[in-house]
Amino acid sequence: MSGPILGQAVALAAAALPVAAHAQAADTAAMTAQAEAMHKLDWMHGKWRGEARMQMPGGKELVVTHTERVGTLLGGTITLIEGKSFGADGKVPFNAFAVVSYDPAAKAFAMASHTGGRSGSFAMTVTDKGYAWEVPAGPDARVRYQASFDGTTWTETGDFLAGGRPPRPFFRMTLKRVGDSDWPMAGSMTRD
Repeated sequence: MSGPILGQAVALAAAALPVAAHAQAADTAAMTAQAEAMHKLDWMHGKWRGEARMQMPGGKELVVTHTERVGTLLGGTITLIEGKSFGADGKVPFNAFAVVSYDPAAKAFAMASHTGGRSGSFAMTVTDKGYAWEVPAGPDARVRYQASFDGTTWTETGDFLAGGRPPRPFFRMTLKRVGDSDWPMAGSMTRD
């Protein structure tokens, strides 16, 4: 670029700067609402361990030691969850990661879930002591997960629902809190 063309490009970039800078400004009202909504999940923060039982194809039941670690990022506006199971042989048959967020405009929670090469974002209902979410599982079928916390135990169940038939349970985990966790903030980047 030379002379007038370069000058026009610089002038256009400078004129666009305030708009671009505004696009990066934080929406503090939304962030406050998100952080406030996330407090409903405060009971989950920390490290958890217990048993999970899953009905496998063919009717066999898989029993594993299941763990969860839960923490927040972005000033408490999102909650991160990692679930990890260990078989009796020490192998990891299940590992999942999820991000729970809250949309203040829609007044709705969502869970972005990742496991076993699959991912998706799903509507989530959150209460002070539990949550529920569903995953589509084919025509007229879905998987429903429901969790509750009774003050000492985190219980989550999974049911397969299809065609108006009664729910078919296939998953149950029962966990106890085993400690605090500085995850995911531990080891975060610093300025220097």
